[in-house]
Amino acid sequence: MTMNRRAFLSFGKRAVSQSPWQNFCQRVARSVKGSIRDEGQVDGYGAASVTITRLADALHLQALCAEYDVAMVLDGIAVRENVIGRSCLSVRIDPSLSRVEPLGDNACLAQPAATAGQLLSLGYRQFEQVPADVTLVHWLASPEYHDVRPGYTHTSGLERMHVMFADGKTAVLGGFGVNDESPLAIPVLQRIIPNLFELLREDDVEWSLGLASWPFSYRLDALKALHADINLARLFLGHRATLVWAQEMVLRKMPGPPAAMPGSVMLSESERERLVHSITHVEGRVKGLFDPSGVFLYLDECL
Repeated sequence: MTMNRRAFLSFGKRAVSQSPWQNFCQRVARSVKGSIRDEGQVDGYGAASVTITRLADALHLQALCAEYDVAMVLDGIAVRENVIGRSCLSVRIDPSLSRVEPLGDNACLAQPAATAGQLLSLGYRQFEQVPADVTLVHWLASPEYHDVRPGYTHTSGLERMHVMFADGKTAVLGGFGVNDESPLAIPVLQRIIPNLFELLREDDVEWSLGLASWPFSYRLDALKALHADINLARLFLGHRATLVWAQEMVLRKMPGPPAAMPGSVMLSESERERLVHSITHVEGRVKGLFDPSGVFLYLDECL
């Protein structure tokens, strides 16, 4: 066997091993089309950012984040200092993923980087009070853009949504009822859905349906047919990207913006006293159902 000069000079030298974080960043760079920026490590935890140009890249990133115990963070939802006990990867969705495809005259299929201004120009008036540069995926994640009245999640116009769960599985979520039990055919939801309806029957949650403002971060009221049909997709309105990764959405044109979009939920002192423990319990239970390993953020890590 012959040995070239480079191999001869390096013969016997030990290869310098890379840290798990460096391995993670290299694998991210190889797995997605976009570029990654490594912001280094602090106290043993790394931070990096990446821009994806293909919806399928989210699946590759989820697999790597789960393998290396890295939080998969929607860009702008948190800063590295807020992420507790693990490294984080901030994921930006490239503006090229902003296609809006009409579905008849009153609905569309929109990609996650479509903007509020873009949709408003097409007649989707529910975006009238949303800053024009806010992307659809950030609109979904942000509670301040949604009607806080219990039972009024339908004012968002969200009909269906293609999501990736924390385990990497994907599904299209939407209307769900007696005549449409298709979500129960999705294995991950066979466990989750019965637990969600069990939560909905708890005394404090049922009582919350009669309040002026919905007090929980996760919209369990979307699973109660109060003013519109049950819709699983609307459970995630204002979820701060902590439960699932949103891909594409089907939106229906609404006649105007939601009637109630305050910056925070206003509760009386007695209501707060009743709900103080229930909020932690309910929100923790929903988070545990969808993301038990913490692939996405926790609510207390969000900005």
